[in-house]
Amino acid sequence: MPSTVFILADSSIELLPESLYKNNLIKKYAKKRNKDPSQIILDSNYHYKAMYKLEDYKKRGRPDILHFCLLNLLGSTLIKSNSSYVKILVHTINDILIEIKPETRLPKNYDRFIGLMEQLFTQKNIKENDLPLINILGNFNIEKVISNIPKKNRLIFTSKGNLVKLPNYLENYRNEDIALIIGAFPHGNFSNTILNLSENRLAIYPETLEAWIVLNQVIFSRELTIK
Repeated sequence: MPSTVFILADSSIELLPESLYKNNLIKKYAKKRNKDPSQIILDSNYHYKAMYKLEDYKKRGRPDILHFCLLNLLGSTLIKSNSSYVKILVHTINDILIEIKPETRLPKNYDRFIGLMEQLFTQKNIKENDLPLINILGNFNIEKVISNIPKKNRLIFTSKGNLVKLPNYLENYRNEDIALIIGAFPHGNFSNTILNLSENRLAIYPETLEAWIVLNQVIFSRELTIK
């Protein structure tokens, strides 16, 4: 069975930048949650008025996108049937790399998910029965982590890519290990860190789609072609 690496790239999840710690809105929010600002995930739902001056602010503060994507991926039949052959990597907007084991049971409630991610960024890992399920690998060079997959087998999904019929296209990789790279951010472009991973840039629709819609199409097409 060929392996499949899913990379949720430039994911819009990060702790509050230090430049926001003294903002009155942030201090009030931190007090309400009884947390230090350094332990809080940036979320545009609550922090928009404080974060709009941040560089690339339109690309930041949307951890809900990652939540949706992970729920879809971890609940998929591809994962349930082939978990031993699937790796899930989350690459954040700040180039932090996180590995999520396929057997992870993620909270469906958004607030609980945020709490879990805040715990992760503070403790560096999440365990269940002493088994690590979610690990921060650090500011890893992602190229090293997927070095076993040749560049021709790394597919970046972007509306600016070559339009393809995905199930037919993935037939070319039926018996090969591949990395499937989907952006988990709301606006803007992939970082150079991600674009340098491959020149294979694909579109599945002529217009921009939500990340989880693309991911679901990718999951289904991969499962269809490796059966």
